[in-house]
Amino acid sequence: MKAKQWLCAALAGACMVSAAGAADSVGDLSPQGAKAYRDEIMRLQNTYGKAAVASDAVLNSMWTGLSLARLIDFDGDGIPELYCSAGMEGQWLYTYDNGLRNLEIPQNVSNFSTDLSPSTLLYVGADKAYLVDGHGVMNGGTVTYYTKQGDRMTAALTYQDAIGEYPDGSYGVHICTLNGKSVTPEELEKGLSDFAAGMEKQWYSFWKYSSVCKSVSGTMGDTVAALRTLTNPKAVASEDRIMLDGKPVQIAVYKINGDNYFRLRDLAAVLSGTKAQFEVKWDGAQQRIDLIEGQPYTPVGGENSAFVAPAQASLTTAAVCRSGQPLELTAYQIAGNNFFKLRDLAAAMDFAVVWDEQARTVRIDSPAPYLE
Repeated sequence: MKAKQWLCAALAGACMVSAAGAADSVGDLSPQGAKAYRDEIMRLQNTYGKAAVASDAVLNSMWTGLSLARLIDFDGDGIPELYCSAGMEGQWLYTYDNGLRNLEIPQNVSNFSTDLSPSTLLYVGADKAYLVDGHGVMNGGTVTYYTKQGDRMTAALTYQDAIGEYPDGSYGVHICTLNGKSVTPEELEKGLSDFAAGMEKQWYSFWKYSSVCKSVSGTMGDTVAALRTLTNPKAVASEDRIMLDGKPVQIAVYKINGDNYFRLRDLAAVLSGTKAQFEVKWDGAQQRIDLIEGQPYTPVGGENSAFVAPAQASLTTAAVCRSGQPLELTAYQIAGNNFFKLRDLAAAMDFAVVWDEQARTVRIDSPAPYLE
């Protein structure tokens, strides 16, 4: 037991110097998904506290509170999952698919090598990733590599590497299994190496100082900053030309994360009189915007007014319905106005939008149906 305590204390001062990596990619995560992830981070921070270094005599120099957050695409579908951990207080994994969902993973982070060495171990590749859970050699427990398959996390590999007794009663012999089969330590090492070949090992310790593992410090800020590019992006004036049925139109357009966003009434005004025309009504009782297909737009004043750019945008959940049916539209609020993604509106109201890269022109074809 004394040997364990000594090794634990040694690693406490040797498991956290290297800085965290760069911010993770949001991939194909939707702005709504980014908002859901940010809201969940805030909820966890309110529950477990923000990242801080403990002053407790036993846990001195250990990160506490919600101190680790990563965006990791476990199943290679382009949409990253959100991994969060508050060290010894728990770990969580979320996915977003028309709503936030908590994927079931072990509640406690792993303790590799010692009785008290809380850490998160990941293997990240181009098309998949693994969350490694379990306890190391000194505990002899089962270690499991989890990955996402379908709508849940599943075990992709399990192993044990325990220390047993020699015939003379001394300790040191390794008792190993790989996916339930007895193997030699060499076979186990090769099996694990082959399984994670080509993947990057990312190991985070919750001790403040380390020369072995990465630090959790900075991961929270990096992840929130990455999510903010979708929830609170910068909006700049679009320099793209807009053509409607072969003719140029003058309309105020913001460019946000590479996509063009229009004020709803501005677009309805320029489409009025075409086959893609629609009316815009505000339902005060239901607090929603109603789009009525086929009707000419009724001006209310202020259409296509000038705006200031660049500007700070914030994701809005403005309720929009077409013929009484709710629409899933990406919209940002800027200076009190809601700006909608052109392709979302085109898909909802069924008119064609084509991007001409060479001419840097958005071509709207009102008689034609929408195509991806």
